[in-house]
Amino acid sequence: MRAQRGDRNGGAGAVRGGEMTVRGGSAGRGRHRRLSVRTLLVVATWVIMLAMAGAAAAASHPNVLNPAGSAAHDIKTLTLQVFAILSLVLLTVWVLLAYVIIKGRRRPESEASQTAGNLRIEIVWTIIPAIIVAVLFFLTIRTTQQLAFGDPSVRFAVVAHQWWWEFDFGPQGFKTANEVYVPNDHTLYADLRSADVIHSFWVPQMAGKVQTIPGRVNHIAFTPLATGTYLGECSDFCGMEHARMRFVMKVVTPAQYAVWVQHQQLPAATPTGAAAVAGGDLMPTIACGGCHSVRGTTMTGTFGPDLTHFGSRGGIGAYTLTNTPQNLLTWLQDPQAVKPGCNMPRIPLSLPQQQELVAYLEELK
Repeated sequence: MRAQRGDRNGGAGAVRGGEMTVRGGSAGRGRHRRLSVRTLLVVATWVIMLAMAGAAAAASHPNVLNPAGSAAHDIKTLTLQVFAILSLVLLTVWVLLAYVIIKGRRRPESEASQTAGNLRIEIVWTIIPAIIVAVLFFLTIRTTQQLAFGDPSVRFAVVAHQWWWEFDFGPQGFKTANEVYVPNDHTLYADLRSADVIHSFWVPQMAGKVQTIPGRVNHIAFTPLATGTYLGECSDFCGMEHARMRFVMKVVTPAQYAVWVQHQQLPAATPTGAAAVAGGDLMPTIACGGCHSVRGTTMTGTFGPDLTHFGSRGGIGAYTLTNTPQNLLTWLQDPQAVKPGCNMPRIPLSLPQQQELVAYLEELK
Protein backbone atom coordinates (compact mmCIF):
# COMPACT_ATOMS: atom_id res chain seq x y z
CA MET A 1 0.00 0.00 0.00
CA ARG A 2 2.79 2.40 0.89
CA ALA A 3 4.56 1.54 -2.33
CA GLN A 4 1.41 2.21 -4.29
CA ARG A 5 0.95 5.58 -2.57
CA GLY A 6 4.59 6.32 -3.28
CA ASP A 7 4.10 5.44 -6.93
CA ARG A 8 1.03 7.64 -7.07
CA ASN A 9 2.87 10.49 -5.37
CA GLY A 10 5.83 10.03 -7.67
CA GLY A 11 3.55 10.07 -10.69
CA ALA A 12 1.79 13.19 -9.46
CA GLY A 13 5.18 14.80 -8.91
CA ALA A 14 6.21 13.91 -12.43
CA VAL A 15 2.99 15.38 -13.80
CA ARG A 16 3.46 18.56 -11.79
CA GLY A 17 7.05 18.71 -12.94
CA GLY A 18 5.89 18.38 -16.52
CA GLU A 19 3.31 21.12 -15.96
CA MET A 20 6.01 23.35 -14.47
CA THR A 21 8.27 22.63 -17.44
CA VAL A 22 5.53 23.52 -19.89
CA ARG A 23 4.66 26.64 -17.94
CA GLY A 24 8.34 27.57 -17.72
CA GLY A 25 8.72 27.09 -21.46
CA SER A 26 5.64 29.22 -22.13
CA ALA A 27 6.91 31.91 -19.78
CA GLY A 28 10.31 31.80 -21.48
CA ARG A 29 8.74 32.21 -24.89
CA GLY A 30 6.62 35.08 -23.56
CA ARG A 31 9.68 36.83 -22.17
CA HIS A 32 11.47 36.27 -25.47
CA ARG A 33 8.58 37.80 -27.41
CA ARG A 34 8.42 40.79 -25.05
CA LEU A 35 12.16 41.29 -25.39
CA SER A 36 11.89 41.12 -29.20
CA VAL A 37 9.07 43.68 -29.20
CA ARG A 38 11.06 46.00 -26.95
CA THR A 39 14.11 45.63 -29.17
CA LEU A 40 12.06 46.46 -32.27
CA LEU A 41 10.57 49.50 -30.53
CA VAL A 42 14.03 50.73 -29.53
CA VAL A 43 15.35 50.24 -33.07
CA ALA A 44 12.31 51.99 -34.58
CA THR A 45 12.73 54.90 -32.16
CA TRP A 46 16.40 55.30 -33.10
CA VAL A 47 15.58 55.15 -36.81
CA ILE A 48 12.93 57.87 -36.41
CA MET A 49 15.29 60.04 -34.34
CA LEU A 50 18.09 59.66 -36.89
CA ALA A 51 15.71 60.50 -39.74
CA MET A 52 14.52 63.62 -37.91
CA ALA A 53 18.10 64.66 -37.16
CA GLY A 54 19.04 64.13 -40.80
CA ALA A 55 16.10 66.22 -41.97
CA ALA A 56 17.02 69.01 -39.55
CA ALA A 57 20.66 68.92 -40.69
CA ALA A 58 19.63 69.01 -44.33
CA ALA A 59 17.50 72.08 -43.65
CA SER A 60 20.35 74.01 -42.00
CA HIS A 61 23.42 72.77 -43.88
CA PRO A 62 24.38 72.17 -47.52
CA ASN A 63 22.85 68.95 -48.81
CA VAL A 64 25.19 66.99 -51.08
CA LEU A 65 22.17 64.97 -52.27
CA ASN A 66 20.63 68.16 -53.65
CA PRO A 67 23.29 69.18 -56.20
CA ALA A 68 23.21 72.50 -58.02
CA GLY A 69 26.43 72.07 -60.01
CA SER A 70 27.49 69.71 -62.78
CA ALA A 71 30.31 68.08 -60.79
CA ALA A 72 28.16 67.60 -57.68
CA HIS A 73 25.44 66.06 -59.86
CA ASP A 74 27.91 63.56 -61.37
CA ILE A 75 29.26 62.69 -57.91
CA LYS A 76 25.73 62.11 -56.59
CA THR A 77 24.97 59.82 -59.54
CA LEU A 78 28.11 57.78 -58.88
CA THR A 79 27.27 57.59 -55.17
CA LEU A 80 23.79 56.25 -55.83
CA GLN A 81 25.11 53.72 -58.34
CA VAL A 82 27.70 52.39 -55.89
CA PHE A 83 25.11 52.33 -53.10
CA ALA A 84 22.68 50.36 -55.26
CA ILE A 85 25.30 47.78 -56.27
CA LEU A 86 26.58 47.24 -52.74
CA SER A 87 23.02 47.10 -51.37
CA LEU A 88 22.22 44.37 -53.89
CA VAL A 89 25.31 42.43 -52.78
CA LEU A 90 24.32 42.78 -49.12
CA LEU A 91 20.72 41.76 -49.79
CA THR A 92 21.89 38.71 -51.73
CA VAL A 93 24.14 37.63 -48.88
CA TRP A 94 21.32 38.04 -46.35
CA VAL A 95 18.86 36.05 -48.48
CA LEU A 96 21.34 33.21 -48.98
CA LEU A 97 22.22 33.21 -45.29
CA ALA A 98 18.55 33.10 -44.26
CA TYR A 99 17.88 30.28 -46.75
CA VAL A 100 20.77 28.20 -45.43
CA ILE A 101 19.78 28.76 -41.79
CA ILE A 102 16.10 27.96 -42.31
CA LYS A 103 16.56 24.98 -44.63
CA GLY A 104 19.48 23.41 -42.88
CA ARG A 105 18.73 24.00 -39.20
CA ARG A 106 17.17 20.54 -38.66
CA ARG A 107 19.47 18.52 -40.89
CA PRO A 108 21.91 16.26 -39.10
CA GLU A 109 25.55 17.17 -39.37
CA SER A 110 26.26 13.96 -41.27
CA GLU A 111 24.12 15.19 -44.16
CA ALA A 112 25.85 18.58 -44.48
CA SER A 113 27.35 19.15 -47.92
CA GLN A 114 31.09 19.70 -48.15
CA THR A 115 32.43 22.29 -50.60
CA ALA A 116 36.09 22.43 -49.54
CA GLY A 117 38.31 21.85 -52.55
CA ASN A 118 35.44 22.34 -55.03
CA LEU A 119 37.20 24.11 -57.87
CA ARG A 120 34.03 25.27 -59.62
CA ILE A 121 32.65 26.98 -56.53
CA GLU A 122 36.00 28.62 -55.80
CA ILE A 123 36.15 29.98 -59.37
CA VAL A 124 32.60 31.36 -59.08
CA TRP A 125 33.38 32.99 -55.70
CA THR A 126 36.40 34.65 -57.33
CA ILE A 127 34.72 35.79 -60.56
CA ILE A 128 31.68 37.43 -58.88
CA PRO A 129 33.71 39.89 -56.70
CA ALA A 130 36.02 40.59 -59.64
CA ILE A 131 33.03 41.56 -61.81
CA ILE A 132 31.65 43.81 -59.06
CA VAL A 133 35.00 45.57 -58.62
CA ALA A 134 35.35 45.97 -62.40
CA VAL A 135 31.91 47.59 -62.64
CA LEU A 136 32.70 49.99 -59.77
CA PHE A 137 36.03 50.84 -61.41
CA PHE A 138 34.33 51.55 -64.75
CA LEU A 139 31.71 53.81 -63.14
CA THR A 140 34.39 55.73 -61.23
CA ILE A 141 36.55 56.26 -64.32
CA ARG A 142 33.55 57.41 -66.36
CA THR A 143 32.59 59.93 -63.68
CA THR A 144 36.19 61.17 -63.46
CA GLN A 145 36.21 61.78 -67.22
CA GLN A 146 32.94 63.69 -66.94
CA LEU A 147 34.60 65.93 -64.36
CA ALA A 148 37.46 66.71 -66.75
CA PHE A 149 38.06 70.38 -67.39
CA GLY A 150 36.29 71.90 -70.36
CA ASP A 151 36.61 75.31 -71.97
CA PRO A 152 35.90 77.75 -69.10
CA SER A 153 33.74 80.83 -69.49
CA VAL A 154 34.87 82.32 -66.16
CA ARG A 155 38.29 81.94 -64.59
CA PHE A 156 39.61 83.24 -61.28
CA ALA A 157 42.02 82.30 -58.51
CA VAL A 158 41.14 81.20 -54.99
CA VAL A 159 43.67 81.81 -52.23
CA ALA A 160 43.05 80.15 -48.85
CA HIS A 161 44.24 81.97 -45.72
CA GLN A 162 43.99 81.27 -42.02
CA TRP A 163 41.03 81.70 -41.80
CA TRP A 164 39.33 83.34 -44.78
CA TRP A 165 39.03 83.06 -48.56
CA GLU A 166 40.32 85.43 -51.23
CA PHE A 167 38.89 85.45 -54.76
CA ASP A 168 41.26 87.08 -57.24
CA PHE A 169 39.86 88.16 -60.61
CA GLY A 170 43.23 89.29 -61.92
CA PRO A 171 42.32 90.01 -65.57
CA GLN A 172 39.30 92.03 -64.42
CA GLY A 173 41.41 93.96 -61.92
CA PHE A 174 39.74 93.27 -58.58
CA LYS A 175 39.70 90.99 -55.56
CA THR A 176 36.96 90.09 -53.12
CA ALA A 177 36.83 88.09 -49.90
CA ASN A 178 34.54 85.35 -48.59
CA GLU A 179 31.85 86.10 -51.15
CA VAL A 180 31.91 85.47 -54.89
CA TYR A 181 29.37 85.74 -57.71
CA VAL A 182 29.37 83.31 -60.63
CA PRO A 183 27.11 83.04 -63.71
CA ASN A 184 24.59 80.25 -64.15
CA ASP A 185 25.14 77.66 -66.93
CA HIS A 186 28.72 78.79 -67.56
CA THR A 187 31.78 76.61 -66.93
CA LEU A 188 33.95 77.92 -64.10
CA TYR A 189 37.66 77.24 -63.72
CA ALA A 190 39.47 78.16 -60.52
CA ASP A 191 43.17 77.98 -59.64
CA LEU A 192 43.48 77.00 -55.99
CA ARG A 193 46.40 78.14 -53.83
CA SER A 194 47.23 78.43 -50.15
CA ALA A 195 48.96 81.32 -48.40
CA ASP A 196 49.97 79.32 -45.31
CA VAL A 197 48.89 75.73 -44.53
CA ILE A 198 46.85 73.00 -46.22
CA HIS A 199 43.18 73.90 -46.65
CA SER A 200 40.41 72.28 -48.67
CA PHE A 201 38.05 74.17 -50.97
CA TRP A 202 34.53 72.74 -50.95
CA VAL A 203 31.12 73.92 -52.10
CA PRO A 204 29.10 70.75 -51.35
CA GLN A 205 26.26 71.46 -53.77
CA MET A 206 28.60 72.47 -56.60
CA ALA A 207 31.58 70.09 -56.72
CA GLY A 208 33.89 67.84 -54.77
CA LYS A 209 36.68 68.78 -52.39
CA VAL A 210 40.05 70.01 -53.68
CA GLN A 211 42.99 70.70 -51.38
CA THR A 212 44.96 73.93 -51.45
CA ILE A 213 48.59 73.12 -50.73
CA PRO A 214 51.39 75.65 -50.07
CA GLY A 215 53.68 75.94 -53.09
CA ARG A 216 51.29 74.14 -55.42
CA VAL A 217 48.41 75.23 -57.66
CA ASN A 218 45.44 72.86 -57.90
CA HIS A 219 42.38 73.34 -60.05
CA ILE A 220 38.64 72.84 -60.00
CA ALA A 221 36.02 73.20 -62.75
CA PHE A 222 32.25 72.87 -62.76
CA THR A 223 29.12 74.42 -64.21
CA PRO A 224 26.47 75.89 -61.87
CA LEU A 225 23.06 74.52 -62.83
CA ALA A 226 20.72 76.58 -60.63
CA THR A 227 20.76 80.14 -59.34
CA GLY A 228 20.88 80.69 -55.59
CA THR A 229 23.22 81.17 -52.65
CA TYR A 230 25.46 78.23 -51.73
CA LEU A 231 27.64 77.82 -48.67
CA GLY A 232 31.30 76.85 -49.08
CA GLU A 233 33.81 75.91 -46.42
CA CYS A 234 37.20 74.48 -45.63
CA SER A 235 36.95 70.71 -45.20
CA ASP A 236 40.53 70.05 -44.07
CA PHE A 237 41.54 70.89 -40.49
CA CYS A 238 43.79 73.94 -40.75
CA GLY A 239 43.96 75.38 -37.25
CA MET A 240 41.86 76.48 -34.33
CA GLU A 241 39.42 78.56 -36.41
CA HIS A 242 38.96 75.95 -39.13
CA ALA A 243 35.23 75.69 -38.35
CA ARG A 244 34.81 79.45 -38.97
CA MET A 245 36.35 79.49 -42.43
CA ARG A 246 33.30 79.80 -44.63
CA PHE A 247 32.37 81.65 -47.78
CA VAL A 248 29.31 82.17 -49.95
CA MET A 249 29.00 81.45 -53.66
CA LYS A 250 26.11 83.29 -55.30
CA VAL A 251 24.98 81.86 -58.62
CA VAL A 252 23.23 84.55 -60.66
CA THR A 253 22.18 85.09 -64.26
CA PRO A 254 24.89 86.10 -66.76
CA ALA A 255 23.43 89.63 -66.90
CA GLN A 256 23.56 89.96 -63.10
CA TYR A 257 27.10 88.60 -63.08
CA ALA A 258 28.21 91.21 -65.64
CA VAL A 259 26.74 93.98 -63.45
CA TRP A 260 28.52 92.56 -60.39
CA VAL A 261 31.89 92.44 -62.18
CA GLN A 262 31.45 96.00 -63.42
CA HIS A 263 30.62 97.17 -59.90
CA GLN A 264 33.58 95.31 -58.34
CA GLN A 265 35.94 97.01 -60.79
CA LEU A 266 34.98 100.43 -59.45
CA PRO A 267 37.08 102.08 -56.71
CA ALA A 268 35.72 102.53 -53.22
CA ALA A 269 32.66 104.76 -52.85
CA THR A 270 33.26 108.24 -51.49
CA PRO A 271 31.77 108.51 -47.99
CA THR A 272 28.85 110.89 -47.61
CA GLY A 273 27.76 110.88 -43.97
CA ALA A 274 29.67 112.94 -41.43
CA ALA A 275 30.59 109.88 -39.36
CA ALA A 276 31.63 107.95 -42.49
CA VAL A 277 33.83 110.84 -43.67
CA ALA A 278 35.51 110.93 -40.26
CA GLY A 279 35.99 107.16 -40.36
CA GLY A 280 37.54 107.38 -43.83
CA ASP A 281 40.03 109.98 -42.55
CA LEU A 282 40.77 107.91 -39.44
CA MET A 283 41.33 104.54 -41.09
CA PRO A 284 44.70 105.19 -42.81
CA THR A 285 46.10 106.71 -39.60
CA ILE A 286 45.67 103.55 -37.47
CA ALA A 287 47.73 101.19 -39.66
CA CYS A 288 44.72 99.45 -41.27
CA GLY A 289 46.46 99.93 -44.61
CA GLY A 290 49.26 97.64 -43.50
CA CYS A 291 46.91 94.66 -43.88
CA HIS A 292 43.93 95.81 -45.92
CA SER A 293 43.48 97.56 -49.24
CA VAL A 294 40.73 99.95 -50.28
CA ARG A 295 41.10 100.76 -53.96
CA GLY A 296 41.01 104.48 -54.61
CA THR A 297 42.71 105.29 -51.29
CA THR A 298 46.23 105.10 -49.88
CA MET A 299 45.47 101.72 -48.27
CA THR A 300 47.20 98.98 -50.29
CA GLY A 301 47.80 96.12 -47.84
CA THR A 302 47.48 92.54 -49.05
CA PHE A 303 47.76 90.51 -45.84
CA GLY A 304 44.06 90.84 -44.99
CA PRO A 305 40.86 90.94 -47.05
CA ASP A 306 40.28 93.65 -49.64
CA LEU A 307 37.73 96.06 -48.16
CA THR A 308 36.88 98.07 -51.30
CA HIS A 309 33.27 96.86 -51.34
CA PHE A 310 33.05 95.49 -47.82
CA GLY A 311 29.61 96.99 -47.14
CA SER A 312 28.01 94.91 -49.90
CA ARG A 313 29.07 91.60 -48.35
CA GLY A 314 26.81 89.58 -46.13
CA GLY A 315 29.35 88.37 -43.58
CA ILE A 316 32.15 89.44 -41.25
CA GLY A 317 35.21 87.34 -40.40
CA ALA A 318 34.54 84.67 -43.06
CA TYR A 319 30.86 84.62 -42.12
CA THR A 320 31.50 84.25 -38.41
CA LEU A 321 28.97 87.10 -38.03
CA THR A 322 26.40 88.58 -40.36
CA ASN A 323 27.31 92.01 -41.65
CA THR A 324 25.31 94.44 -39.52
CA PRO A 325 26.52 97.71 -37.91
CA GLN A 326 26.19 96.24 -34.42
CA ASN A 327 28.09 93.05 -35.32
CA LEU A 328 30.79 95.09 -37.06
CA LEU A 329 31.17 97.23 -33.94
CA THR A 330 31.49 94.06 -31.84
CA TRP A 331 34.16 92.77 -34.23
CA LEU A 332 36.19 95.99 -34.16
CA GLN A 333 36.06 96.21 -30.37
CA ASP A 334 37.60 92.76 -29.85
CA PRO A 335 38.14 90.44 -32.85
CA GLN A 336 39.77 87.80 -30.65
CA ALA A 337 36.63 87.49 -28.55
CA VAL A 338 34.59 86.79 -31.68
CA LYS A 339 37.12 84.60 -33.50
CA PRO A 340 39.92 83.47 -31.16
CA GLY A 341 43.26 83.03 -32.90
CA CYS A 342 42.43 85.19 -35.92
CA ASN A 343 45.13 87.51 -37.23
CA MET A 344 43.04 90.66 -36.71
CA PRO A 345 44.58 92.59 -33.80
CA ARG A 346 42.61 94.59 -31.29
CA ILE A 347 43.17 98.32 -31.92
CA PRO A 348 42.54 100.56 -28.90
CA LEU A 349 40.05 103.19 -30.03
CA SER A 350 37.38 105.20 -28.31
CA LEU A 351 33.75 104.27 -28.87
CA PRO A 352 33.10 107.33 -31.12
CA GLN A 353 36.09 106.37 -33.29
CA GLN A 354 34.86 102.78 -33.54
CA GLN A 355 31.42 104.03 -34.60
CA GLU A 356 33.02 106.24 -37.25
CA LEU A 357 34.88 103.24 -38.68
CA VAL A 358 31.65 101.26 -38.74
CA ALA A 359 29.89 104.05 -40.60
CA TYR A 360 32.73 104.25 -43.19
CA LEU A 361 32.98 100.51 -43.77
CA GLU A 362 29.23 100.08 -44.13
CA GLU A 363 29.21 102.74 -46.88
CA LEU A 364 31.78 100.77 -48.92
CA LYS A 365 29.17 99.11 -51.12
